[in-house]
Amino acid sequence: MGEDENVILLFGLAAGLFSAFMLSTSRLHEMFTRDNPGVGLHRIAVLFTLAWTGYVIAFHGDASIRGIYVLFYLVLAYAAVKGCGQLLGPRWLGFDVRREVLVRGNRPIGLFTASFALATGLIAGGSLWGEADPLSDDEGGWWIPAAFFAMGWAILVVSTKIYARRGGRLPMQLRREHDMAAARTAAMFVFSTTAVILPGVAGDFWGWQEGLLSMGTIALMLIGHELLVPRGDGGAQPVGQEMVMSLRELLEHTLYVALAVSCWWLNRVIAHGHAIAAGGA
Repeated sequence: MGEDENVILLFGLAAGLFSAFMLSTSRLHEMFTRDNPGVGLHRIAVLFTLAWTGYVIAFHGDASIRGIYVLFYLVLAYAAVKGCGQLLGPRWLGFDVRREVLVRGNRPIGLFTASFALATGLIAGGSLWGEADPLSDDEGGWWIPAAFFAMGWAILVVSTKIYARRGGRLPMQLRREHDMAAARTAAMFVFSTTAVILPGVAGDFWGWQEGLLSMGTIALMLIGHELLVPRGDGGAQPVGQEMVMSLRELLEHTLYVALAVSCWWLNRVIAHGHAIAAGGA
């Protein structure tokens, strides 16, 4: 490992440990964590991120990621999900994981912020998939997946911020009304957005067509949310019926999934065309 890589490894380790300390539940009485699914969901997000990153490195990552570099990228993925996914990202979106999820046990916020943390981990691991320049024999470096992660995560944060602040009144719905329907729909938006972002950060880099297609698809998702979101002060489901999915919620979920699948299919067509062109060159 080079000197710069040692510095990045130490920085990632420090950032991950600092975030883990800030979000630690070991200092809380068990009454805060008992029957609190948000704690478990956030732990699952971290474990899945590490497993996903390990899978990508083992089966789809660049051949140069071996030995100490496996640990290197696992540490960076851990720092990403803890620091960006659980600490900084939710705060920029108007939520505090420690206060509202770990201490107060707010279940809708726990579901939404855990989905955001998992989405962050998916982007972090996905940025290691494939080669940055499949037409060149040059070796890349840590800055290439770092740049793709930064771009993908920035798109996720901005699009989710727009989603949360527009007509849906998401902070109020989750914090005051404890609206699980709003939390489920927001989580579906986050996962669908991530599914759209992943083709742009994962796989061999052939150009920016995938990124432009992803941006257009996310814009359609936000437009759909704006059209389907309930108006006025209503929106929360009646007590005892939180698990009953409304027609509007079902339509919004279907829209997100359909757009994400369409974007994935179009990206596959584009990548296949590039591969054929490169093979004939």
